[in-house]
Amino acid sequence: MADYRPYRPTAEEIQRTARSIVQVLAEHGFHCCLFGSTAAAMYGAENRNPRDVDVVVLVPAASPAAAEITVEEIKQLVADNSSSDFYLQPSRDPNATHKILYHVLTPTHPTPDDSGHHACKVDLLLPGMIGIPKSIPSDVIHYEDYFPDIPLIPFGVLLLLKVGAWYEHQRDGRLRIMREKLKYDRKDIMELLDLAENEYMIRMRDVEAWAGWDWLNVMREYVREYADKFPDTKRSWEAIGVGVQSEWSLPPTRGLPPPQGLPHTRGLLPTRVSR
Repeated sequence: MADYRPYRPTAEEIQRTARSIVQVLAEHGFHCCLFGSTAAAMYGAENRNPRDVDVVVLVPAASPAAAEITVEEIKQLVADNSSSDFYLQPSRDPNATHKILYHVLTPTHPTPDDSGHHACKVDLLLPGMIGIPKSIPSDVIHYEDYFPDIPLIPFGVLLLLKVGAWYEHQRDGRLRIMREKLKYDRKDIMELLDLAENEYMIRMRDVEAWAGWDWLNVMREYVREYADKFPDTKRSWEAIGVGVQSEWSLPPTRGLPPPQGLPHTRGLLPTRVSR
């Protein structure tokens, strides 16, 4: 395996990678949407530059065969596509069984052994993994005017998943490693919360018509814990409809489960205010 040196892709390279993975997945009949730091940046967040591209692959409900497909099988489909510039490499963790998907950024140096080779990592996940809603209908996928060909996870879900990540990171036993992640989590959440309140006008009351109460109740508890730790954010959470000072219809959950096991929901449609 090649010895990878850290490479930080440019914004143009991240966007090129995003478009490439969307195109290749579409060639195999999969819709998808971006989440994580790349989606946040495309929504307008400026806190940090993405280092990779995170993608939720939406399995067609009408295809029983596709419903059984695994992430590793999808990675292999992408790498085997003759029109793509993707390849797989073993994980650097000797105990891991999964492979890492990369997108070639230097066509003249396509292999990892080339001295001038650069690549962008692409993480593929399925609905239901790491707290992602189990059902994300195509009609709630969002497209920004600046990136009309790149599908994004609904903004409200992006924000709530970031709070779920913060909740998990603060309980991780690796204090030195998690301290750095928590610093970034805090900045990410503050910027996304500001965008939710002042630009996208997110209103969580619209969720009740279609979201499972179990998932929403767990997410509410994560948000309330975050707001208790950072009380200056309570007004903003209340403004977008996440009750941190008053109860929702159901009592709070006792003993919060980890984000990986969240029940399903769909997305939260953003309505953006003109810049």
